[in-house]
Amino acid sequence: MQFTIVALVCCLIGSVLAYPYPKEEENRFQLDGGYNSDKSGRDFHVEGQVPVWTSDNKRHEVDVSGHYGQHFGGPYGNSPPSYGGGVGYRFRF
Repeated sequence: MQFTIVALVCCLIGSVLAYPYPKEEENRFQLDGGYNSDKSGRDFHVEGQVPVWTSDNKRHEVDVSGHYGQHFGGPYGNSPPSYGGGVGYRFRF
């Protein structure tokens, strides 16, 4: 019984270590959006993120992101637009 458990644990560890990790894509541009319509109006949003700088050893990366959203129509009318942006830094150990 103990031998079976040890053998299963060894197989599990071996399969995890042997699993090939996918290569990272060179282009990581991301774009997302959405639209919703119901009796309270229509909602629209869009957001994006793109890397603007990557170090030679791929351990440091700077991203820029932005978003926009707004509610149209419905009993309360149009909302003011909601928009913004940001800068992110990523370090890979």
